[in-house]
Amino acid sequence: MVALRSRRLEGLLGADLATVSHAQIFALKTNAVSESYDLEFKGELYERNDKAKRDLAGDVAALANTAGGLLLLGVTEDEQARAAEVPGVELSDGEVLRIRNIVADLVHPLPTFDVRQIEDPQRPGHGVLMIAVPRSPTAPHGVLINEGFRYPRRNGASITYLAESQIAAAYQDRSARRQTRHEDLLRYERDLVNRLDTSDQTYVVVTLVPDLSGDFTIDTKALRTFQLDTLNRDLHVIPRGICVSHAMVGNRRLIAHGGSHPATAKWVACELHQSGAGSFAAIAANRRDFARPGQIDENTTVSRIEDEDLALDIWSGLRHLARHARDRAAAGGTATVRVTIVPITDDLPAELRHPRRYGGTLGRYEVTEQPEVMSVFDIDDLAEDGSALIAATSALASGLTQHFGYPETLQMTTEGVIRTQYWSAQRYGRSVVEWATQAHVELSDEAVS
Repeated sequence: MVALRSRRLEGLLGADLATVSHAQIFALKTNAVSESYDLEFKGELYERNDKAKRDLAGDVAALANTAGGLLLLGVTEDEQARAAEVPGVELSDGEVLRIRNIVADLVHPLPTFDVRQIEDPQRPGHGVLMIAVPRSPTAPHGVLINEGFRYPRRNGASITYLAESQIAAAYQDRSARRQTRHEDLLRYERDLVNRLDTSDQTYVVVTLVPDLSGDFTIDTKALRTFQLDTLNRDLHVIPRGICVSHAMVGNRRLIAHGGSHPATAKWVACELHQSGAGSFAAIAANRRDFARPGQIDENTTVSRIEDEDLALDIWSGLRHLARHARDRAAAGGTATVRVTIVPITDDLPAELRHPRRYGGTLGRYEVTEQPEVMSVFDIDDLAEDGSALIAATSALASGLTQHFGYPETLQMTTEGVIRTQYWSAQRYGRSVVEWATQAHVELSDEAVS
């Protein structure tokens, strides 16, 4: 995968940046495509002297500080900055490593970027080296020159440097963006929670906000596609038999949920925003399952949450929201994620349980305040089935588990390994093993002592 997502560049090349071929690069010459704020051509590799190293660092930092973009090594330009020839450069893993090391040494903080080798099928070992840099949420990025830093940015097809006042403003913008993401997390979570029927159900709620927003068009076609993807479907990675019964449009968002009433969600729900942000909720406990028929007693005034349901809800929410961000809204890079459980109050506490063997309570006490965990992850890692998704799920689930006085989630590890002993055979066990096998995720039968 390539972290940079750009509709403009993908339109010029005729493919997403992870799959662009040498022929599509060559078409830039045929179509006389010009350099721009997000596209630069270089006929040769960066040399090995200090100036060339600073040039490489400055080119990467400038793209990260502006709108992101591509550096294409092996494409020359004419006097009007249009793609002229594609002589190519020598390709090697050693050169890719050298580029990464130079940027890591000279650019601070280190921005996200990818390096792809696009081989010319007519000349094995030669082709175009593509350096793809997304716009950075941690800008401004400085380039180390002598004993100080300079802060480049793109100005059309050229590079300028920020003045001292502009650098100060850029740092203020960074702080403001961080605060805005936190406010967005709370707002999107609150919007979805207000839609949930919490009269007898307790939910795990996962909210994701990309550090760099994406976008997509909400129209009749988008709604119909969304309905086909969600209606009568279980949104969990491992099906729980909980399906979506309503799919609709809200203000700058797509909405799906279960339950009988269009305005009130039960069992499962999501709100997917035009920016690529979203919130996902799934039932963690049905309190009336423990009550005597027709009565409200002590069993309906406490949420008994089973640990594997907690893990599965987070796992499913992460993947569902990340795929919306990446595949529907074209948001790339990192995202801030918040996970909580609702409702939990003094009058409605929660306890964590495990259903295996004879069952029992995990942790030392009931929780009477709404727990929360926040972290930052790469969107691609969450969107793809694999060990990175499991590791992220484990980190967040363990954060919630610790609120109950238990140190970690038992079902998986922060190294991305699934522990088979802690999935009930009669509920999820077999399906979890099948998923892990297909996703090439390591399985372990170790017991936590």
